[in-house]
Amino acid sequence: MAKILDERGDVRSTQELNKTVTVNPTEARQGGVGRPVLMVLVGGLFLALIAWGAAEMFGESTDNDAATDRQQSEPVQNGQATPANQGTIDNTPANGEPMQPAPTDRDPTPQTGTTNG
Repeated sequence: MAKILDERGDVRSTQELNKTVTVNPTEARQGGVGRPVLMVLVGGLFLALIAWGAAEMFGESTDNDAATDRQQSEPVQNGQATPANQGTIDNTPANGEPMQPAPTDRDPTPQTGTTNG
């Protein structure tokens, strides 16, 4: 009978390692299935929803919307109020100034991908 060391350093005999153990499927199962597992999953989901709701309520209570909800006064030019989101840009140059070149969205020297050879 030979003696060997296991992964923890304990001495084991080969006779002890060669034993066969028979168990039925119910005993071999690590955990039960069914209602207890479902209840744990549903309970965890419920607690996550409660935590999310608490975070939302805390965020709303500390939000400073009062400063951003007031109406802004619009500037008055020439006796008429100009809307803030008019969307026009005046890019005409001043008197005697040259016109600025328009920006390009492409490379002025495009790569063709062909080779001369």
